[in-house]
Amino acid sequence: MQSYNELQHLKLQLIKWLENTIQEKQVNESQICIFLSYGQISSRCQVWNSSDVESSRVIKRLINFVEKTFEKNKNLLEIIKLDIAYQIQKQPWKNVVYEVSHQQHNNHYRKGLSLDENFEVAFLEQEVYGRAIIKGLKYDEPNFFDEANFNATIQKKYPNINKTVVLDTLEHIWTFETYAAIYEDGQFIPLQSGGCQNGVRELQGNKKEHLKQLITKDADFLYRQIHDNGRFVYGYFPAYDRELKGYNTVRHCTSIYALLESFEVEENDEFWPKIHNSIQYAIDTFYREKQGKVAFMIDGEKHQEIKLGANAAAILMFSKYQELTNDRKYLKYAEAIANGILEMVDAEGQTTHVLHYPSYELKEKFRIVYYDGEAALALLRLYQLNHDKKLLATVKLMFEHFITKKYDKYHDHWLSYCTNELTKICPEEKYFQFGLNNYLQHMDFIKNRKTVYATFLEMLMSAYKMVNRLKEQGYEELYQQAKFEKLEELIELRSEFQRNGFFYPEVAMYMARPDKILNAFYVRHDRFRTRIDDQEHNLSGYIAYVNYFNHS
Repeated sequence: MQSYNELQHLKLQLIKWLENTIQEKQVNESQICIFLSYGQISSRCQVWNSSDVESSRVIKRLINFVEKTFEKNKNLLEIIKLDIAYQIQKQPWKNVVYEVSHQQHNNHYRKGLSLDENFEVAFLEQEVYGRAIIKGLKYDEPNFFDEANFNATIQKKYPNINKTVVLDTLEHIWTFETYAAIYEDGQFIPLQSGGCQNGVRELQGNKKEHLKQLITKDADFLYRQIHDNGRFVYGYFPAYDRELKGYNTVRHCTSIYALLESFEVEENDEFWPKIHNSIQYAIDTFYREKQGKVAFMIDGEKHQEIKLGANAAAILMFSKYQELTNDRKYLKYAEAIANGILEMVDAEGQTTHVLHYPSYELKEKFRIVYYDGEAALALLRLYQLNHDKKLLATVKLMFEHFITKKYDKYHDHWLSYCTNELTKICPEEKYFQFGLNNYLQHMDFIKNRKTVYATFLEMLMSAYKMVNRLKEQGYEELYQQAKFEKLEELIELRSEFQRNGFFYPEVAMYMARPDKILNAFYVRHDRFRTRIDDQEHNLSGYIAYVNYFNHS
């Protein structure tokens, strides 16, 4: 927003959107309250609000405020979002506290809050979470109102108000929903209102084209998390720009895998130097040879261990690189790690999950079910490159164990991946049946899940690819079991729902450093966590959707 022509256009668009929305949505509250969120991409946005019984007076104040802001600092109009309050309700404070602390999933209280009926002290839902007024210390512990953050936010937003709010003494509070829009490219883009989609832009135009843009933007975000030495910024808690501590070999390798996978949508040659650095970082930091052609990936800085999942993730990374480039330079590492995995699978197909390092003694026979499917998938991907029969034989042995122990009850995305892969190589009925069972009993749960759970789309897309081959290979009865139309509908539903976990500008602008997390995927119920593996799972699901999904 640098010229007066741009300012005049903005003012016209503001008035047009507000008047149209008030009329079309029939906003007939006793108070018309408008919020203007504005600022620069490099810092948390500011929020101005005003209310009146007459909408024309509020709009006039808004235009005056925008003009003064332009005169004072044009750069503060880099990001602009408008909200109009509706469904304003006076609520007992204790009821709101109860609702917040008894949510099924944290950070899903999706209403704005005002301390008074005239909106003299009021916060949008996005402010409430961006300032951690509602917060949780852990994802599996209930949310609560943070009184210190509440008062700090009041002092920041309303410097003329000197009172300190003691939350326990509040009797009532006013809650509200909003209709909202974000200003981009000279126009207002409508945002969704209410529920889990609240404040996220409506999908306009072709869905696949939009998702392609999300993929390329998120791939660029993930690329920018790689330091020059190849190590990632592990992640952030974005409300206060806190960088996540610790590191994880599995997530390092699968994040590179997903970044490579994004080239199947759009290749970016600029990424290659850092990708090579990051693969080399994994080799130099985590790769350990045990003897001859047997190697493992280690994890942990203080107490080092060997995790089945980390070994699988490394093979997936090396295999995807070779698949894309036809360069075999990492094949020897993948094969040595595969030999390490074979040592962790017994004669009945049962796996060992964790070993101590450097003693190679057993640490945990079982840690998490994901490791098994991930290991089977890694061996299959490598088998398709080097055609080593012992890899396929081991996977088939593992599948006998999966089938016997009814692993399909876990509804695991890695099992879905490897079942799809195995049925391409060995199209046997028992494997197809396992693949069907892996999702069929879980469809209603997935449909009704109110958090963005990125692995659902991965699982569904792998199942979709497998089911598509059933008819071709003559398994008509199995195809009839597959509930293919319902599967397609569920894929459409989850691929749209998953956008609720993307840091569009209209969501990122309320966080401490929007520029650092813009175009990333996040986990809302865990303090809006923005971690490298959150990018990996979302990328993989969306890449499969864009490249393979054809809804009949």
